[in-house]
Amino acid sequence: MKGLANRLFFLAVTVMTFLAVIASASACGLHQYQPEVPESLRK
Repeated sequence: MKGLANRLFFLAVTVMTFLAVIASASACGLHQYQPEVPESLRK
């Protein structure tokens, strides 16, 4: 039973890590996209 608990724990950690990487990568890509320079930054 201990081996099964270890496998489930490692599976859960792997899935959560994978989801965290996907969420952080997509958030950076979406929030940093600017189609044009904002008015306040133009010289």
